[in-house]
Amino acid sequence: MTPPIIRHRSGPPATPPNNDNRNALILAVAVHLLLLVALIFGVNWRTEAPGPVEVQLWADGNSPVAPPPTPQPEQPKPQPKPEPQPEPEKAPEPPPPPPPPPPPKPEPQVQPKTEEVDPEIAIQEAKKKREQEEKARQAAEAKEKARLEEERKQAELKEKKRLEQERQAAEKAAAEKAAEKAAAEKAAADKAAAEKAAEKAAADKAAAEKKAKDDAAKKAAAEKAAADKAAAEKAAAEKAAAEKAAAEKAAAAKKAAADKALKDAFRNDALGAAGIPGGTADRNQAGGGRDNGYAAKVRACILPGVAYQPPPRNGSANPTAQYRVQLGTDGKVNGVNLTESSGNPAFDRAVETGIRRCNPFPKPSTGGYDKFIDVVHKMYD
Repeated sequence: MTPPIIRHRSGPPATPPNNDNRNALILAVAVHLLLLVALIFGVNWRTEAPGPVEVQLWADGNSPVAPPPTPQPEQPKPQPKPEPQPEPEKAPEPPPPPPPPPPPKPEPQVQPKTEEVDPEIAIQEAKKKREQEEKARQAAEAKEKARLEEERKQAELKEKKRLEQERQAAEKAAAEKAAEKAAAEKAAADKAAAEKAAEKAAADKAAAEKKAKDDAAKKAAAEKAAADKAAAEKAAAEKAAAEKAAAEKAAAAKKAAADKALKDAFRNDALGAAGIPGGTADRNQAGGGRDNGYAAKVRACILPGVAYQPPPRNGSANPTAQYRVQLGTDGKVNGVNLTESSGNPAFDRAVETGIRRCNPFPKPSTGGYDKFIDVVHKMYD
């Protein structure tokens, strides 16, 4: 509830100048008394700070204005609100009296002064009482606040002590748990170290056994390799000796064949026989342009270069390879073409190799070289 705002004059109320304003003065006093009663009941019955309420007082127009009340401080704890009280009804505004007719001026009479209740004094007393009650209320609030603050401090101290005990208990439990964990880790580490040492010992033993086994295997392999090498060297030596003997035999046979061919050439030259059938020497001899021993010279030049060991002769067959050889003016071989194969590619290649190794060809006794010469070589001649 808002305390009423009272407008009054700063000085004492003036006495109505005439009888016409007496009714207004009595009405103002009655309103002040009602306001005082409302203030007393409002202070005693309500605990919350009242809100502003404006009350208009109809007086002679010169009433002093009361200062606004001091705002009440807020309560530290919410108090239960009392049931709302009905606000005092405002006094009905009296209708303004009709202006009386101007009376005749009477003779001035001395009227006795009547005692009246001073509204200002009543307001000051009510204000003083309200201030005392406010001070008492503030003191009670301060006491209650101090009590609550002490209780809060005690509760805070108790809570702090409880938290400290819990912290110490937690630290102790953590230390015990850490000690147990460290002991368990040490035991596990010792066990792991022992297992690792056992594994290392077993591994070292297995490695030693494997090394001994590997050394024995290497020794046996080395001995076997040495024996195999000796056997291989012996076999290679025997094979080389056999190949050498075969080569020497083949060389001796080839040399004998060459010697025989040379002897035959000389014999044919002496007898005037023809050279290689179909060769240029034969044609030239037939034409009278070459000597009869040129074919034998060509055969004697080619035969040492033919590296071919003929197989044993079977029947009367005698494979023959025929080549046309292109010669330069200096007798060097410029080209070799196979014109008739013997049917044995190895023999054909051997004959071609012998022709190319005969470089340059023997020089004819009659002068320059022919551009082409047909060479016929038989396997068993």
